[in-house]
Amino acid sequence: MEFVAPMRVGKSEIIVKKSRFIGQAAPVFSEEEALEFIASVRQAHPGATHCVYAYSVGLGDFAEKASDDGEPKGTAGYPVLEVIKKRDLQNVVCTVTRYFGGTKLGAGGLIRAYTNAASLALDDAGLGLYRYHDLIRITVDYSNFEKVERLVKAYNCVIKDISYAEKVALEAFAVPETIPTLQSHISDLTSGDVHFQVSPGTYVRTREAN
Repeated sequence: MEFVAPMRVGKSEIIVKKSRFIGQAAPVFSEEEALEFIASVRQAHPGATHCVYAYSVGLGDFAEKASDDGEPKGTAGYPVLEVIKKRDLQNVVCTVTRYFGGTKLGAGGLIRAYTNAASLALDDAGLGLYRYHDLIRITVDYSNFEKVERLVKAYNCVIKDISYAEKVALEAFAVPETIPTLQSHISDLTSGDVHFQVSPGTYVRTREAN
């Protein structure tokens, strides 16, 4: 399964009638990660008037939540969540921290400010296409390693680590559907002199989203 999410932490800052709005967006892969990110933003801005947030995590049956954090209902967190939905994003958290500048903006002004700050933060984060990959570990003799490494790269696996001991162990993330064929090819290439292990993996960014 694939989804689109931020590639990195993105930031924005806008000033509206002397109120300062600081947007931040990040990829997260659980509700716990989203809440930890929100807590870190609050900790970084102890003097802020509001710390508004929205997140969407999971796949299929995913969890969504938004908080206005003291702003008038529906003027802050939910507009941020709408930005996430309109871009069809998953596994993302977005916060907008406000330092009140002394002038009330009204409902329309708040919605525009929070929407703009969130959108700019997501623009800064960049968007990537993520796909689930299993983790494979391949252990071979030194004489076969270069051939195996080339084959792993040919299957568009993402190499995680290579360790050198009595034999060479290569860890990489691979799309599950390709693993049986890859394993068969490596077995043929090494005449069966290989240890091939598959473990649960994670979601890996495969490319930038269009």
